[in-house]
Amino acid sequence: MPQKSLEGIKVLDFTIVIAGTFITRMLANHGADVLKIESRSHPEIFRQFGPFKDDYPEPFNPWNNRGGSFGIWNVGKRSIALNLADPRGIEIAKRLVSWADIVVENFAGGVLKRMGLGYEELVKIKPDIIMLSSCMQGQTGPHSKHPGFGTQLVNLVGLSTITGWPDREPASVGAYTDIIAPRFSVMAILAAVDYRRRTGKGQYIDLSQYEAGVPLLSPLILDNVVNKRVASRVGNQSEYAAPHNAYPCRDRHTDRWCAIGVYTEEEWRSFCKILGDPPWTKDDRFNTLRARRENEEELDRRIEEWTINLHPDDVVRRLQLADDPVPVKRLYTGRELQEYEWDVKHRSPYTVPHNVYRCQWEDRWCVIAVYTDEEWHSFCKVIGNPQWTTDSRFNTFEGRKENEEELDRLIATWTVNRTPEEVMNLMQTAGIPAGIVATGEDLIEHDLQLKHRHAYHELAHPEIGVYHGVAPSYEFSKCQAEVERAPLMGEHNESVLKELLGMSDEEIKELIREQIVE
Repeated sequence: MPQKSLEGIKVLDFTIVIAGTFITRMLANHGADVLKIESRSHPEIFRQFGPFKDDYPEPFNPWNNRGGSFGIWNVGKRSIALNLADPRGIEIAKRLVSWADIVVENFAGGVLKRMGLGYEELVKIKPDIIMLSSCMQGQTGPHSKHPGFGTQLVNLVGLSTITGWPDREPASVGAYTDIIAPRFSVMAILAAVDYRRRTGKGQYIDLSQYEAGVPLLSPLILDNVVNKRVASRVGNQSEYAAPHNAYPCRDRHTDRWCAIGVYTEEEWRSFCKILGDPPWTKDDRFNTLRARRENEEELDRRIEEWTINLHPDDVVRRLQLADDPVPVKRLYTGRELQEYEWDVKHRSPYTVPHNVYRCQWEDRWCVIAVYTDEEWHSFCKVIGNPQWTTDSRFNTFEGRKENEEELDRLIATWTVNRTPEEVMNLMQTAGIPAGIVATGEDLIEHDLQLKHRHAYHELAHPEIGVYHGVAPSYEFSKCQAEVERAPLMGEHNESVLKELLGMSDEEIKELIREQIVE
């Protein structure tokens, strides 16, 4: 079996939640021996997150071994449960440092140092140790001790303040930095490993998740440095397009809108032509993208005068069916989506048939979309040219659109006797757009591309049973990644204490009695 890229590298893992566990998971995926130090009295947060096997959270699962989140983010690791609130637990952790090549932690700034496990202490135990601390704002400075999660950090970085409408509160973007910062951490660790290989020296890596997130806003920061502009929420506007907004349309109901985006001069000329080339489109204020951006409020007002007299489907049809199409999308109301109106959920004004069709077995579906008369003839051939396909109601696009409900009913009599995969494959082979409505089971069990890429690995867990771990999205040609199940809490207590630290059975029993080893 080929050697793993990080085989032989030993990692002592003090991490919690994604911002930390993702770091060591990536190392474990490529062969590093990752030993997670955790505690039953203060379990890793992910051990308390579901979904749970049999939906049994606490108190039915007192050691938190059945949480799905932990099972995904801690694959391939070993676990020892130590009481680090006791000095004897700290001493055991220090002894494990002499075994490790790398120590990784992501507590708030200074926490591990106050516990006696800072780099200054660890380097005394093992001079060439590599240690990475990944916390909110780094280990030094006036804000270094601020605790928090990615949900707070995205606000500090500035992602939230530029997301949303200028006259409303910032919108949440989730804990985005939790996914970004670990990638910086792994690159820094690998650089330190290479440095130690060449020099024999270890080092301390102080990673600020805040600073790892700031580069996401590099264009806006550069704009501020060069042009003194302060980025703000811009709603529907775009720096790269004008017009770029949602415009009110006409209907028997209120609150009907279309989103239109014009990115290139070719699209602008096509858009003007669709509008009928009114005189205002020749105005110097709208001759270039920069000019249109500078006069966007007036431009939006002019466009609204056109859209307000049209049904949103009419706007979409005119822009998308033009010789040079213009990006456009109808906006649907919450009520339209909730009520599953046929013309809203599954149908398009310029495609027919265009729907989600029931297939064989319970709650199985396939999407089919026919855009052209050529595709319609191919579609009829695929389904065996039944007699109803020669009905004059379906001879033209307009006829099929007018009789769409009946057409959908007839198509469903064919799809319901076939699996969604069969329907999709038959249609795609004939050049007709189609795709299954995939379930979680489809992605894991039936998706041929994901299977070919070995995206999911079937893992046998003592308490969860069989579950699937996620492989890295990249592959090395010389060394395959590995995915092994996540550990039970303290599963490797005995083997670690005996094999790595040489403790006797009596010593281990005493530590358990004293609740040092949990």
